[in-house]
Amino acid sequence: MIGPSSLTALVLSCALLGGCGYSTGLRVSERHSSVGLEFFGNDAYERDLERPFDDEMSRALRDLSDAPIVDVSHAEVVVRGMIRTYLRRSGIRSLENVLLETGVTIEVTAALYDRASGRRLGDNCKATAAVGYLVGEAENELEARDRALKHIAEELVLDLFAPRK
Repeated sequence: MIGPSSLTALVLSCALLGGCGYSTGLRVSERHSSVGLEFFGNDAYERDLERPFDDEMSRALRDLSDAPIVDVSHAEVVVRGMIRTYLRRSGIRSLENVLLETGVTIEVTAALYDRASGRRLGDNCKATAAVGYLVGEAENELEARDRALKHIAEELVLDLFAPRK
C-alpha cells in the first residue's frame, strides 16, 4: 500500500518530469502564423523531380513544424527554392567491368520569404544528398532518388525554421 507521503512524492516527480520543456517540434507557430510552400523550380537536367520533391517538402513541414500549411496567397511566410542538380555517379564495377553499384546526388536550395513584402528572411539554405543503389532492378534508382529527396526536404525544413540565435 502506498502511503500519503509516497503518493505525494510520486505525483510531484511525475509533474516535474512532465514539465521539463522537451519538445520534438520546431515551434514554428510562435514565429510564423502560417507557412506556404511554392512549387520548386528545376534547373537539373533530370525532368519531373518537382512533384515528388513537393510531396516530401509538404510531409517534412507537417511532421517537423506546428504551423499550418496554407495556400501561398494567404501565408505569412513562403518557402521558395530550386532543384539545382541531379547527378548519377560512375559507381562500382566488377573485374569484368560490369556496373554493380551506382548512385544519385541531388542538390536543392531554398529560402524563406515574407509573403507581404517579398523580402527574404535569412540566408539561402542548401542541402545535398548522395544515395547509392545496386544496379539491376529499374526501381532501385527511383527508391534512391526518393530517399535523397526525403533527406533533403527534412534538412531544409530544419535549417529554414530553426530558431535564430
